[in-house]
Amino acid sequence: MVSFGAALEVRGAAKGVWCYHPAEPDTKRAVYYGVPMTWERWARPIQEFLTERHRRFSAALCPSGKQKERLFTETLNQSMMMLFYQNGLYMTLPGEQTKILREWVYQYLSVGCGAFPYSGAIPDGEYSFTIDFAKDTEIVRAYDLKTDMAQYNRDNNAAHNKDMAYQKTKERFETITGGAWTTQEILAQGVSRKTLDKFVKYGLIRRVKQGHYVRNFV
Repeated sequence: MVSFGAALEVRGAAKGVWCYHPAEPDTKRAVYYGVPMTWERWARPIQEFLTERHRRFSAALCPSGKQKERLFTETLNQSMMMLFYQNGLYMTLPGEQTKILREWVYQYLSVGCGAFPYSGAIPDGEYSFTIDFAKDTEIVRAYDLKTDMAQYNRDNNAAHNKDMAYQKTKERFETITGGAWTTQEILAQGVSRKTLDKFVKYGLIRRVKQGHYVRNFV
């Protein structure tokens, strides 16, 4: 969850939404406490901030040209930061929620309104955990930014890109209907031969004989 050393590029992959605050760390441990929270309460200061900024954009005193563009960008950045941190509290947001909320922020700032996409209680408000620095952490080799970092990023980017390619192929496959096809039947659903080969490569379908495929049920 925490890495010491800015030379490491770590892709955080949050598994769920969680509102929390860290206790003051000591030399032996760090404790993180869940905070009971609702989406309505978390969204309120963001909506108020966006409403005020949109009013400035619409008013005569709003700067024009490059100043307006810079203010718009600063507002977007500040709003996104508020989605993750405000009033001493933090929020973990998986990629899907982050994408949806980013689109909501842009729309709200552009038109001055927009229904918040989530409602109700945020889960795991009572959850907490402790990181014991002696038992739960490991000191790893530091990477030299000018030498090792390039190779480190190449290796990690390759793995990341492979996973992204699989996810994209899987999403495309979810639009395919049926459980068994000939080559022409599956191509007729808008699939290219290259994508068809990827379906086979990633184990989404199985070739039973030349020109005939069946869906792999896991």
